[in-house]
Amino acid sequence: MRRYLLDTCVLIWLLNEDERVKSLAEDINYYQGDYAISVESIKEFIYLVQSGKINTDITFDELVNALNKKQISIYGYDKYTLKTLFELPFFRSHPDPSDRVIIAQAIAGKRILITGDLKFDNYPELQLVKV
Repeated sequence: MRRYLLDTCVLIWLLNEDERVKSLAEDINYYQGDYAISVESIKEFIYLVQSGKINTDITFDELVNALNKKQISIYGYDKYTLKTLFELPFFRSHPDPSDRVIIAQAIAGKRILITGDLKFDNYPELQLVKV
């Protein structure tokens, strides 16, 4: 079974039932893989909601229930992720610390990262699916 890590933008699109992720949502609904979301993406989502950068009425419990319903696990860090993060090349064109953690998690956990972010192309060891 293929293992995936969803980027923050993909989480937002899934919650909003955006057309960009329609086929992905169908795959998730039929459990066509092992899907996870980074704890870093959850932190980013909370920031975006609290800062008003995205408008949603979803509560934290509703978010967790939506993830559970789709069997999307919340993926944390471990020492292998931190080692990978430490060894990641630093690009001034992509200094976002949350993105770097998500990239390190995908690489260390041997997960395919699903994203809409074009800046992730800088990391050749990263397996990507772009939506």
